[in-house]
Amino acid sequence: MKLQPMGDGYVSNIYQIGNKKVYPLMFEVNYGQMQSLNSYLYDNGKQLVLIDACIHLPACNEFFDRQLKEYGLSIEQIDFILLTHHHGDHVGQVNRLLKIKNIPIYAHYKSIERLTLEESYLEQRRKFFHKMYNEYGCLDLGKKQLEKLKHSAENNKDIKISVPINPLYDGDEIAGLKVIEVPGHSPDSISFYDAETKWKFAGDLVLNPGSTNALIDFDENLELLPTVAQYEQSLKICKDIDTSIIFPGHQPPFDEHALVINKKLQRIQQKSERVVEIVKQGHHVTKDIAYQMYREKLEKSFSLVMSEVIGYLEYCVSNGKLTKIKQKGEWYFHVV
Repeated sequence: MKLQPMGDGYVSNIYQIGNKKVYPLMFEVNYGQMQSLNSYLYDNGKQLVLIDACIHLPACNEFFDRQLKEYGLSIEQIDFILLTHHHGDHVGQVNRLLKIKNIPIYAHYKSIERLTLEESYLEQRRKFFHKMYNEYGCLDLGKKQLEKLKHSAENNKDIKISVPINPLYDGDEIAGLKVIEVPGHSPDSISFYDAETKWKFAGDLVLNPGSTNALIDFDENLELLPTVAQYEQSLKICKDIDTSIIFPGHQPPFDEHALVINKKLQRIQQKSERVVEIVKQGHHVTKDIAYQMYREKLEKSFSLVMSEVIGYLEYCVSNGKLTKIKQKGEWYFHVV
């Protein structure tokens, strides 16, 4: 598919097989390697489904409405909204659309407390990150992030969803699409797959070009999830599914998904080998290891960098390449 920049969006080709169509809604951005924030209108021949809902910005509102008009479609025609995960750049238009039409919303069951900003969840999140930053020796650098978490409800009030959300589980089917759990980027990440056309709406699981962060998160016991291992397994699941086109959450749609995913899997191994090498050089605490990997980016992008480094340290521990010992409340890492 050829994309033509339009200033604050893209005009893109419509995908069609039989009576099924995909209308890409690709809002142009310039953020590092990221080229676009993507939503898709999927027409299964009977129903029109919006998959993800971009970001909450006036420019995106205008782009969204203009693009629908160019496609000859309207918000009133949308029958369902399906969300691949809870992140703000995938749900930002939901509340605006609901003011126009009462559209049923479907998301992974783990998305619900995150999308509704339940106070119990937000409190757990604050406790988890405070505990984690303390145990990994970066509480000093994490103060800004922890302060930001105190104001999550206020900062995200415009994208808080206050209507009932229909829960989805692995293997469910909705509007002719199969739900596939693909945790790693987030605990609630799912893909939607059309077995007839072999189209896959993958959310942020796999981008081309660009990389996906396996963001650290917690389970029901406030324990750190094995996010990198989950991400690796989700990539393998995605690779094994017969796919003609992947419609990602960012960047253009692409084919030859197995080649792209193989590169992502190789990259995981390369990063883990880099972590082990740094520990071999005598760097044993998380903050020091993070600095060796990212230098000045550690403070500039603290949350993302620490998420990456902690995730890969734990991945190396789980694979038997590293071991960890807690000394005075902080984890120290050593080569096995």
